Amino acid sequence: MQRPQIITGPKGLKILIINNPEHLSTSFLILVGVGSDWETKKNNGIFHFIEHLYFKGTKNYPSSKALMEAIDNIGGSFNAFTSCEYTGYYIKVLPEYSLSALEILSDIILNPLFPEEEIDKERNVIFEEINLHQDRPQELVIEIGNRLTFGDQPAGWSILGTKETISKIKREDILKTVHENYSTKNTLIVISGKIYKQKELVDFIFKIFKNYNAQRPKQKVKFKPPAKKYKEKIVFKDVAEAHLFLGFPLPGFLKLKEKRISLHLLSTILGDKASSRLWLKIREELGAAYYIRSYFGEFSDRSLFFVHAGINLEKLESVFRELIREIVKLKNEGPTEKELSTSKAVLKSSFFMDLEESLSTAIFYGKQYLLEKKLETPKDIERKINEIKIVDIKKILKDIFIFSQARLAIILPEKFKINFSKIIKELLK
Repeated sequence: MQRPQIITGPKGLKILIINNPEHLSTSFLILVGVGSDWETKKNNGIFHFIEHLYFKGTKNYPSSKALMEAIDNIGGSFNAFTSCEYTGYYIKVLPEYSLSALEILSDIILNPLFPEEEIDKERNVIFEEINLHQDRPQELVIEIGNRLTFGDQPAGWSILGTKETISKIKREDILKTVHENYSTKNTLIVISGKIYKQKELVDFIFKIFKNYNAQRPKQKVKFKPPAKKYKEKIVFKDVAEAHLFLGFPLPGFLKLKEKRISLHLLSTILGDKASSRLWLKIREELGAAYYIRSYFGEFSDRSLFFVHAGINLEKLESVFRELIREIVKLKNEGPTEKELSTSKAVLKSSFFMDLEESLSTAIFYGKQYLLEKKLETPKDIERKINEIKIVDIKKILKDIFIFSQARLAIILPEKFKINFSKIIKELLK
C-alpha cells in the first residue's frame, strides 16, 4: 500500500488518497467534521436526522427509490453514520464503477432535496429507532451512564435525540443547520482501495464541488468537564439480568496524547478479550455474566474508561464485589508481563485486521486526519504499541480508577435492594 496522500483543492477542500492495489474494492467516503457535539438542547438529534435525510432524494435521483436503484445498478454498498464529532457517508464498489459511485455520492452531499413528506416519514423511523434503543437495556445502561458522567450537555445526550426534540425539527431547521455546518473547511473526501484513473477522479471532485459552501462552519458547544465526585443511578425495570455501567471520566485525546495507547492496552487487559481478568473471573470462573467487557472511548475533549456487564440477578452483589476487587488489584499491582504481551497482540489485531478491506482503511485514515490532522500508518501505531512497558501502564493506573469520581449506572428489578456505594467504600478500606 502506498503512503496516504492529501491533495488540497480550491476553497481548501481536501481529498485523502489511500491507494492499495491489493484491495478488491474502492471506497468513497465523505467525512464532515460535525456531529452531536454541535447540538443544543432544542435541536438534540438533528445531525443524525440529517444523515438519514441525505438518502431521501437528490437533484439527479429525485426519490430514495431512484437513488437506491442507481447504487444497485453498480453493485454498490452504502451507508452513513453520525458520531459526536463527525458524520460520514460512503459508497463501496468494484473499481470499474468508481466514477459512477463518486458521481452518486457527490450528488447526495451537494444536491439533497430534503422533501417535506420524507422528513415526516423519517421522523417516525427515528422514533422507532429510539424505541428500539430503549427496549435494549444493555444499550440503555450505557446511555444512562454517559448522561450520568457528562451531565446535561451535548456530551451527555443521546446522538439519536429524544422524541420531543425530533418531533419539533422542521425542514427550515435542517436547511439552516446544513448551511451553517457543512463546508469545505470541515469536509474531507477519502478515496481508498484499488484506485483506477486517480487524476480523473480528483479532477471530477474539484470540478463538481466548485460551488460547495466555503464559509467557516459553526464552532462546537464548549465541553464542561464533569464534577469530580461519585455519582450513581439505579433504574428499575423488569429485566432478566442486571445491566451495569461503571465509568471513569478522563481528559480527551488532545491532552492524553501518548497515554492513549497505554489506556487501550489497559482496557484489553481488564476486560476486552477472552483471557482478560474480568472475563476469566466473572464469566468463566463464576459463570455469573453473559457479557462483561471494558472499553476506552476517546474524543478530542473527553474520554471515558468503563466496564459494561450483564449480570445474573441472584449473584449481582457478589459479582459487583469481585468486579471492584479486580479493578483495585490491577490498580495496586499493575499487569503482568504476559498480560501486557497478550494485550499487545490483541490490540494490534483489533486495530489492523479490518484494514484488509477498503472501507475500513478509509475510515481509519479519514478519522485520523479529520480530527487530528495526522496520518499514522499501522506500522507507526504498531511501533508505539510495542514500545509500551509495564511501567507505562503503572504510571497511569492511579489517574484512572479513582472511585471517588466514578459513575455507576445499573438497570435491575425493583425488588433487588443493594447499597453499591457502601460496597465500594468497604472494599477500598
